[in-house]
This record gives sequence, structure tokens and C-alpha cells, in this order.
Amino acid sequence: MTSDTPGQPEQRPRRLGILGGTFDPPHIGHVALARLCIDHLALDELVWIPTGQSWQKGGDVTPAAHRLAMTQLAASALDGSPALIRVSRMEVDRDGPSYTLDTVRQLRAEYGPAASLCWLMGADQLLRLHTWRGWETLLDYIHLCTATRPGFDLNALDGPVLEELRRRRADTHLIQSTPCGGMWVDQTLAVDLSSTALRQRLAAGEAADDQLPAGVAHYIAHHGLYRRA
Repeated sequence: MTSDTPGQPEQRPRRLGILGGTFDPPHIGHVALARLCIDHLALDELVWIPTGQSWQKGGDVTPAAHRLAMTQLAASALDGSPALIRVSRMEVDRDGPSYTLDTVRQLRAEYGPAASLCWLMGADQLLRLHTWRGWETLLDYIHLCTATRPGFDLNALDGPVLEELRRRRADTHLIQSTPCGGMWVDQTLAVDLSSTALRQRLAAGEAADDQLPAGVAHYIAHHGLYRRA
């Protein structure tokens, strides 16, 4: 869309990246995913959203206050980014289980109908997408933007998700210039980490500083998180 006023710059939608997850704990893979999407999608803003009550993981989750604090430390690794970086409490403060569909509806209402809203995820989340509540409706509000881990085979996706990917796969220009409905996949991110494996490593007393953003490893050690009882 161009401006009606001569000499005015061309208008474009605001571009928001949404990095949601349990972040138990956040690791350098999350930071790498954020950096990649800020770069390739030319995001104006990136918001980290730690899950409040995880309906899929039950009670086996570190308290939200710790995960929020660790997410804030991880987000600080993006200081100096061209995008505005912030951490949101919206799911932590919401009563009841955290559903992504509720979150994207709230963000769409906040940012308006024209903004490009991009939900950022890794391959492990994409594999479980079909288990999310109302996953088919998510694309009415956002684009789904995925960075796959090394060796990941897109054909491993659940049938309906693979069908949606084939129908909706989009390039960066379409993601940047439209509000929602596309699926973008990057296969260049050479980081293969999981929070589950990190927790197991920490529980075994192994060092994991090389897999954690600056400050997060210190926070975990200071608060005694993930130690076996």
C-alpha cells in the first residue's frame, strides 16, 4: 500500500515476531531462532511469552516466576538488535491453562488487523502442532515461522500439518507484507537443542553453560533449579 500524499514513504505493516514456550530453561537455540527470524523477516519487534500453566505438561514445570526471570535474562542476549525486544507476562498472569490460540487472539486485537504477526517455533513444536488446541484456527491470526534442526525431514509431520504446509508455504516477502495465513520454513539453523535434554543434563550435575544464554546458567545455579532431590 502506498501513501496518498506525494513524497511520503511507502507504508508497510508492522512486523511482530512472537516467541512462545515453556522456557524451562531458555537456551541458546531460542536466542538463535530469534536472531534468525529478526534478520530474515525484518521484524520490528520480538516478544518472548513464557507459558503460564502448561496444559500439555501438567504440574511438571518449573514455577512461572523462575521461568519468567530466566526468559528476561535470555532476551537480554538480543540487546542491540534492530528489533524492539520485550518479554510479556500475558500468559503468566492469565488465569487457567495457557492456550496459544487465546494468546494470538489477544495479540491480534492489540496490534490490529494489518500487522504481520509471526509465531516463531522450532521443529519440535512443529511436530506437535496437531496436538495444540485449535491449531487449524491459528493461521487466521498469525503466520507460522519455523526453523528446523539439522537433518529434520518435513515429511515426518503429521498428515494434516504437512498438508497445510504444502498449501500455505510462503516466502519471506509474503510473510512480511501480509497479516497472517502463511507458513515459512528455514532449514539453515544449525542448532539442535532441547530444554528436556538440558534439564536432564543439569539434573545429572553436568555443566551446561555452553548451551545457556549469559546469566541463565548463573540463575539456575543460584536458585538450585533442576537438581535431583
